[in-house]
Amino acid sequence: MKMKMNMKTKLIIIMILSTLLALDAASRTTASRMVVISDTHLLSPELVTPGTAINRADAGDTKMMAMSDDIMGAITDSIIDLKPMLVLLTGDLTHNGERASHERMVHYLDRMAAHGIQPLVIPGNHDCNNPYARSFDNDRTSPAPTVTRSEFAQLYANYGYGAASQRDPASLSYCCEPVKGLVVIGIDSNMDEQNTLTSRGDSVDSYYNGGRIKPETLQWIIAQADKARSQGKHVIAMMHHHLVPHFDQQDRFLANYIVKNHDAIAHQLMQAGIHTIFTGHLHVTDAATLYNSNRTDSIVEIATGSAICYPFALRVATLERGGKKRDSITSLDIDTRWLTSTTSCPTLREQGRQRIINSTPGMAAMLSSKAWDKLGSHMGQLKRMLEVGGGKTNLPETPQQATRLVLRHLNEVLSRALLAVVEGNEHDKGTQDIINQGKQGIHAMIQDVAPEQADALWEFFIADVYPKLEPLLRSVLEDRNAVSTPGENHTDDLHLTVTL
Repeated sequence: MKMKMNMKTKLIIIMILSTLLALDAASRTTASRMVVISDTHLLSPELVTPGTAINRADAGDTKMMAMSDDIMGAITDSIIDLKPMLVLLTGDLTHNGERASHERMVHYLDRMAAHGIQPLVIPGNHDCNNPYARSFDNDRTSPAPTVTRSEFAQLYANYGYGAASQRDPASLSYCCEPVKGLVVIGIDSNMDEQNTLTSRGDSVDSYYNGGRIKPETLQWIIAQADKARSQGKHVIAMMHHHLVPHFDQQDRFLANYIVKNHDAIAHQLMQAGIHTIFTGHLHVTDAATLYNSNRTDSIVEIATGSAICYPFALRVATLERGGKKRDSITSLDIDTRWLTSTTSCPTLREQGRQRIINSTPGMAAMLSSKAWDKLGSHMGQLKRMLEVGGGKTNLPETPQQATRLVLRHLNEVLSRALLAVVEGNEHDKGTQDIINQGKQGIHAMIQDVAPEQADALWEFFIADVYPKLEPLLRSVLEDRNAVSTPGENHTDDLHLTVTL
């Protein structure tokens, strides 16, 4: 006997079904979501008494160090609202490895865990055996206890270093399966074992911020990846230092930000089935892809900028499932979001952006100093050559004069370029206009230092110097890798999908 339903009953049933479907969809979304943050550089409030010491340390830094605890609280609130299953923190958890700052970080991770979220951490170069751990008390600083590598593992036993993980005997690397079918390998790329600390009886304080993966650790990683893949599982990795160059010649200009022998290691991990790796360290929000020789395989590195630097990025990644098995993981959709304010700082984003702009003089000084190291001893000879025939020059005579020259003509374009790099997707930021403005600034510099020879020098620059610079400029400002080679490629820095 069939039952007839009136219109009201039908509407109620439809509403119930719609609600159940929506709840199911929401559940699947949050249950397959993870968040990635990096370089939180947390400084415990316990170590700070307001005064000139903290103000001096904070001034002129792109990191909003004095606000790090406030920012970490806001990030934790955002993560709890997002309800991800997993949070990856890719190193430099603390300002300078202070034990109190690590304990404060554990407090925030415990808050996440109380909401059913599983954080996983890996150390950065700041986090262990750091001789520069300090407290800030009014107008002075004092040494603060740091942590050893074994103490780091004990502190974060619930966040990667517990019984549920496989541990590498040679490093702080580990492997775990926080989500069914997804294996996470945390790679320790740090060199802090070589640090020396006077507080522990060494004769001097020394600090290594470069990166490497020990040969025995590399073999352990490959074995873990091979085992996971043989069981039909997908593997992602995270570490602090870069593995894939984010611009051409990174290993030449910023060698401490990418692991030694990176190319060979990246190809080995690719062959082992690791196609996605999350990193930090350089404080840029960038993604880069490395292909094998015939472009049939690749590894994608997603670097996340510092959580306490503009533009205050966090990554939200969603595991997509499908294929023959309904719950089989197929890919990872990655979206980038920004922290725009905190309770105590509604203008966080604006203040952070201004800090990037304010850092330009420091960058100019660094560039000038490096150039002076190579050219300074030749300035007298260059002056004599340019003044043959009675011409006058205004060549700088000190590194400080060289810095002022650069700032006079290139300050604005350096700020524009720096903002484009830290924000990501540089190619959308008026690349050609930035390059043209830079050329105009260099032309003005030449006219400033050698007005009577300016035309000849400019022709030399355009014909002989700029062609050598152009591939590097294209790589940085057009966001491209392996420029002018068969492997040249562009990877979207902010929104991308990677196949696992």
